Amino acid sequence: MSARDVFQPVLDRYLQAYTAHDSAGCAAEFTSDGQIFSPYGPPATGTAALKAAHDSWFEEGEFNKSMTILEARAEGGIGFCSLLYSANVTAPDGQVLRIVGTGLSTFLRQADGSWKIRHTSLNELEEQKESALA
Repeated sequence: MSARDVFQPVLDRYLQAYTAHDSAGCAAEFTSDGQIFSPYGPPATGTAALKAAHDSWFEEGEFNKSMTILEARAEGGIGFCSLLYSANVTAPDGQVLRIVGTGLSTFLRQADGSWKIRHTSLNELEEQKESALA
């Protein structure tokens, strides 16, 4: 099984929770000491902070999120994937913008054999933001 095949179900569960605005479900795809480093808020470490970060993003009205794995590798109990993400947001003037960025996530295999996200670092692609109107 390829690393992409291993990590895609984790990302699918995350996106399902994200679409449902289920911040606890999103945080559950991370290790208990998981971290997000994002241009959309302060660093978040641990389940409570990850849940709060997602609550904040949901309040901003982000929708139609997608993630595409660009590259993935795993060896033993650790792995990573780079990905492209996008989402829609509604600007104060009512215009819908498509935000595009890249991410890098590390994964750790758990004692039960499942995989969870340990770190995620997000980077918005500013040059595409203004031209990517929905």
